[in-house]
Parts: sequence; C-alpha cells; structure tokens
Amino acid sequence: MRISIVGAGALGQVYGVRLAAQGDDVTFVVRPERVDDARPFVIEQVNSADRRDTLERPRLAADIPADAEVVLVTVRFDQLAPGPGGAAPRAAEGRTVADLIVRGPSVPVVVLTPLLPPQRARLEEAALRRITPAMPSVSGYLDERGVVRYWIVGFASTLIDDEGGAPAEQPRLEELARRLTSADLPARLDPDVGAQNAATTTAFFPLIAAIDAGGGTSALLDNEGVLGTALEATRECMALADRVGAVAPWTKLLTRAIGPFTLKPGFALARVAAPEALRFLDAHFGPKLHAQHLAMGAAVLEMGREHGVSLPALERLMGLIEGRTGAR
Repeated sequence: MRISIVGAGALGQVYGVRLAAQGDDVTFVVRPERVDDARPFVIEQVNSADRRDTLERPRLAADIPADAEVVLVTVRFDQLAPGPGGAAPRAAEGRTVADLIVRGPSVPVVVLTPLLPPQRARLEEAALRRITPAMPSVSGYLDERGVVRYWIVGFASTLIDDEGGAPAEQPRLEELARRLTSADLPARLDPDVGAQNAATTTAFFPLIAAIDAGGGTSALLDNEGVLGTALEATRECMALADRVGAVAPWTKLLTRAIGPFTLKPGFALARVAAPEALRFLDAHFGPKLHAQHLAMGAAVLEMGREHGVSLPALERLMGLIEGRTGAR
C-alpha cells in the first residue's frame, strides 16, 4: 500500500518504519529543508524485549505524492489548525497541513494526532474535505541518540473512525487497518472514534498540561499549588468530556484513582521500576511541548463555553502555563 505520513516525529516514525519494514511504500512529508536529510530512522520498542527496526533510507518529500493511497497525519496538535481567530499554523515553510491536503490526491486523510471538535471543523474547512479521526495505540519520544523509543499499548488497538471520511474511502481505510495489523500495530475501524478521542483527550488534558505548568514531573510533585489546580481541573474536564462523547473505558477508572495521596507514591515507584516512563512524560508532555499545551487548552476552554461547562480551575492552570512563556 502507498502511504504518505505528514510529519516525521516519534509517532510518524513508528507507524512509518513498521509499515515500511513489511514492504509498504511509505513517504514522509516533511519541511522542505529536511527533504535531503539522509539519516536513517531508528525505532526501539521498549515493551517488546527492545525490538529495534531501522529504515536506512527513509523517503522524504515536501508534498504528498500524487500516487498516495492514504495519508496519515502525525504532526503536533498546535500544527493542525488555527485557533479561534488565529493565524494558520505552519506544518512546513509557507504551508499548513490543510495546504498539503488540498494540493494532494483525493484519498483518505487519517489524523492520528488528538483532534478536538473545534480543530477538526477548522481543519476540514481549510482542507475542503472531510477527514478521518483516529486514536493511536503508540506512545513514544525521541531520545538523546536520535532514536525513537516507544510503547505499544497491549490492551488497545489503533482505532480508525469508520464514519470519519467519505463513504467511498471505506475500502482503503479497511485496507489500512489490515496493513497496520500485519505490521504488529493492531488496528480496526470503529464507530464514534472522533467523539471518543475528543472526550478522552479532554479528560486527560489537565494532567498532561500540569507537567508543563510545574516545570516537569519532579518539580510538579513538589508544587502543591499546581498539583491541586490540575486535579481540580481534571474533575471539571471529566464533566465536559461526558458532554463531548464516551471516554475510553479505562479513563474514568484512572482519573478517579489519581489524587494527591496516590500521585507521589506512584511516581516514586515509577522512578525505581520504570524510570524511562518518567523520561517519556517529560519529553512527550513536558515544557518542550509548550505551544501544544497552549493550543489544546484554548480548544478545551472553547468547548467548555460551547457546552455551558464552567472551567475556572482549568483557566487558572492555563494562566500558570502562559506565565512560563517568558522563561522559554
């Protein structure tokens, strides 16, 4: 299958390298200045006896090839679509994700990045077409060697919304799910993935954003004010998530178990039993993704206004994050 992946960060590399390893024709769409980068892509699965895959010569392009059969979008949330009244974010020099889609072939566009309703609406409006939301089952980060270290969630599949795109796109979406599954990335088409993705992202956002607001996981645990605000904001966002859609089954159990008396012992245990998981949290959700947190927080607050859900604790949390901007 000919697959184009917009973005070559951790998520894009994991999906692209695994697909290419089984013989699929994969092109990574990157910024023009990266097209001539000759470095290989190396990925290592942490929870599979350190499985390692290398794509020695990844095919890089500045635009989606005309013969692509499906497009996967894996850029950061803040690169997907403009916020309310904001300028369009640039996925590549002088171009947005929507520009790439408009200029590309008329094929299914599957967005693996968490996608909230305001961003989805603006992206579809700018791209002049429907897109297909998806929920990845992969988490990873780029380590100091330039290698992507990643985990595949064993109890979850990559979910692709079976009603997200145009009806004529269904056969290619089904083929994509088969190709991912054969690449040991279990995937399936499911109804209401867009709503489930939005609800789950909304529920967890305060806990993710708190790592940035606190200056990293270790500093967060020592900051009672930020931690308390994040836990209060999580309760607010759970109420909003219930208005948006059905959260992933494990979400409510996990958020209910998280509290001031469980977080610190949990992190202390993780430092001993799974120290790399904490490095991942700092790399994937920490201050390095400041722009993403600001964009996602603005989207969640926008959804709160639309659904009539008050989010004062989340507003305070976002104020703390915005206050860190000057330190960057």
